[in-house]
This record gives sequence, C-alpha cells and structure tokens, in this order.
Amino acid sequence: MTNTLALLRTTALALLAFGIAALPATAQVGGADQDIPGGHFYTQANGGAGAQFGYRITDENGIPFWSEFKRLGGVTALGYPASRRFSLNGFTVQATQKYILQWRPEVGQTYFENVFDDLHNLGKDGALQSQFAVPPPDSSNADQNTRLGWLNADPGIAGRYGSGPGAIQAHGLPTSQVTTAGSAFKIVRNQRDAIQDWISAGPGGITPGTVSIVNGGDVAKALGLVPSDAAITETASGQLASTPASPAPSATAAPSATATPGGGFEFKSKAVTDPPVDCNSDPTKSSIPCSAVLPNSSQQFIKGRVMDQKGNHLQFVFVRAIITGGASATQQLQTAGDGTFTFCIEGCGTNSVLNSNCQNTAVQYQIMVISNTGAVDSDTKTINYDGNCNSDGEFHFDFVKVT
Repeated sequence: MTNTLALLRTTALALLAFGIAALPATAQVGGADQDIPGGHFYTQANGGAGAQFGYRITDENGIPFWSEFKRLGGVTALGYPASRRFSLNGFTVQATQKYILQWRPEVGQTYFENVFDDLHNLGKDGALQSQFAVPPPDSSNADQNTRLGWLNADPGIAGRYGSGPGAIQAHGLPTSQVTTAGSAFKIVRNQRDAIQDWISAGPGGITPGTVSIVNGGDVAKALGLVPSDAAITETASGQLASTPASPAPSATAAPSATATPGGGFEFKSKAVTDPPVDCNSDPTKSSIPCSAVLPNSSQQFIKGRVMDQKGNHLQFVFVRAIITGGASATQQLQTAGDGTFTFCIEGCGTNSVLNSNCQNTAVQYQIMVISNTGAVDSDTKTINYDGNCNSDGEFHFDFVKVT
C-alpha cells in the first residue's frame, strides 16, 4: 500500500510539473493568430475563451514588448503571451507563459520580473511547493558564489542556467538548492524562474534528461501575482472578453494580491523627472541629478528622496533595501533632513557590499518604504547593478507620499 501511494504521489507530481514545464501549458484555441499593427496577436494561452480571444503583444505607447519578445527568443524561449499589460512594482509588465516581461525605461530594454521572489513576498511558498513542486527559498543568507555553486549538484541544470552576468540577468540568482520531486525531476528555484531536470519519462513525450524552464508566468497567473483584470483576454483589435482567462492546468486561481503603486500603500516610487520634481544637473542646486542612471567609477550608490505631493522633503522616513548578490544582506535607514536616502554599492562607506570599486559582480537592490510599525508601505523599486560602473555607477529615484 505504501509503495502504491508513493507511486501515485510521484505520478501526480510529474503530471503537475508537466503542466508548468512544457509548452503549450494552457488550452489551445487556434485559427486567429495574426500580425497586428506594431505587434502580434496570439490565442494559445486564452484558457478556452474562444477562437477570437487571446493576448496582443505590441510596441505601443513607447514600450516595445513585441520587439523585446522577439529579441529574447519569442515563443520558443518565453512561451505565448499570457496576459495583457499591467503595473507591478512600479513597472509596466506583461506575462508570457514562462516569464513576466518588465519594461525598464532607464536602460531602454526588458528584464524578467523576479516572479518567484514576488510570490515569496505574497506568502505563496507553500502553494508553490504543494501545487508545483517548487522548493521554498533557502534561508541561510548565502552569498552569490555559494548560490551559484548550488547549481553544480545537477550538471543539466547548471548547463541550462549558464554562466556569467548574462545568466544571472536571465534567471536571477538561485534561491534554493537543487531538490528532488519524487522520482519525477530535480529542480532549482531562481529569482526569475525555476529549472527542472527530468529523472523519469513524463507525459507528452518528456524523456529522462530533458531540462526545462518552469512556466513561471502561468504559475504567477495561477497564484494571483497577475491581477484578474490583466488576465482578461482580448480580440486582435483590443476588445476585452467578459471574464479572465483560466489559469494554468492543475492550478487553482487565487485572488489577486499584487501590490501595485499606490494600492493601499502610503508611498509610491517615481522617476526623478516625474512630478513633484526636485532634481538638477547642477549638484550645487540639488543633491539628486535629473537622470535615472549615471556612470561613476569611484563610488557606486543608489540615492533618492522621499517627499510629499507638493515636493516637501520628508525626514526620518524608514527606507529598506533587500540586497541579493555580493554579500547579500538587508539594510535600513532613515531619510536625512533633505529627505534623501543613500544605499552604497561600493566605495562610499561601510555599507559596501562588493569587494572593490566597480567589481564585475551583479547586485540587486529591492528598495521600499517601511512604516513605523515595520510594515511595507510602498511598492518595491528594483535596482540591478551589473558591475559596469562606466555605464551604471549610480542610480536615482524618489518615493512620493500619495495618501
């Protein structure tokens, strides 16, 4: 009896994992895919809404998701578009089956959203493990080299992850060690995706040794990271269907808990050039330059200001940075008399997290306002420093009080 139960559990895990690992991951309704002005219309992830419904991915409004989708490998690498555009952590994003695309205006390109970090912040680790066999994040606060070393436990996973800054930018850092899901597959959880190495043959022709990327966008959609209104399908002309598309197979949709800017928070992040503006190219007039990113070879840092809607500086506001990469850590400070906060990356104080100025080490800062009770009180602003201080040595943005 025990062996039978174990076999059933392993088979269930395999079927469940197949639903999030292999393409296509959602019900297919074909016949309506077509080029549209400035983009393309796909129906494959419409959840059975009807042949006329799907999702548009375009370059409209100055956000070139269609161009970036193609640059990043298209359907083969990202899966089919699985949502309409929405706002997440202060950025315009759009889900595909495998990733959530995040438009980064300060660098003029698309990054992948840290989907599995976001789901952790929403308290979804239990659901990820029970429903999708994605392990919980490691809590040891291990440094970057240790985390990358975890990949060596499985050569197939390590090979699919790759090496160098480009691999970290694509996957994020590993946040779990390689674990085994029954006899079905081995899996590692990363910030932006999860990678499976199949041990046994699986449904749909999966063979042992197949290494696949978990459909993180479908998982995010199933667990509520994608808001329900963004999951509503549309026609090629942009007319909305009446109900959201179904989530990924074997997943139970959860109410949306996405923390969008201003959504219940007292503060939201903004570009330094968005109103209210308190920046200047002349450092004698303002300590915040009017540029999101600037080169700086001697000191690398993140600096911004907290203000109210009239531009008045707010002192003694708590700002927290969760740092991943280098010496991973959490830092918290209070704003100065001019409302500024500064997180040093390297070369400007004791809070440095790299070993030497401009070291080629990728570091990510997730920055948020914290209330007096210790609760998160803003959207999360993500800053990615790739070690090239000659192009991105210092970063600037503000928080503005909205309530």
